[in-house]
Amino acid sequence: MSLKFCPKCGNELEPNSTFCASCGADLRTRKGKSKANVSTITEVAPKPQIKPETVQYADFWIRLLALIIDSILIGIIGSILSLILFFPWIKINIFDPLGGWWYVSFPFDWLIGFLYHWLLEANNNGQTLGKMALKIRTVDEKTLGLASSSNYAVNNIFKSSPFLILDLLIGILKYSKDPKNRFRIMQHVSETVVVVSR
Repeated sequence: MSLKFCPKCGNELEPNSTFCASCGADLRTRKGKSKANVSTITEVAPKPQIKPETVQYADFWIRLLALIIDSILIGIIGSILSLILFFPWIKINIFDPLGGWWYVSFPFDWLIGFLYHWLLEANNNGQTLGKMALKIRTVDEKTLGLASSSNYAVNNIFKSSPFLILDLLIGILKYSKDPKNRFRIMQHVSETVVVVSR
């Protein structure tokens, strides 16, 4: 008898699946078990997508370059949305009455940046467009598989805000010798790491 739902995360399974597509749980040991027995089986950790002995943690500079690429894309998206939403109706830029039109994107930058990083990483194999270009991705530090959506959210909460500088400075001072190259406090909180994709 094949399982219809993953006993670990509850995701609906394809017929005769051996691994859960959502959390990576090994379902082979659960095949043929009765419904009553499934609840007594201990939880199996998600299968790592990278072998721990071959993992290569991304260095600071490649991650910074990916962030710059992503920031340029976020700036373009934010400016276009701000122009569409505000420019036709507001004669004076309320965020900078004496300045130029580009400052009108201010209220959207953090929100757009957060959604960009969070949704792409949670739904695109741990990668934003900048990370895809540089072949790196964010994964769970323990399993080296995809992190949970909430962990991706926590990791990216300060990415497009001025708090990123503080997050980075405190992280470097506190964890300067971290072998996993976690340079930010929020990476430690979210239990994620950035690895080189192979």
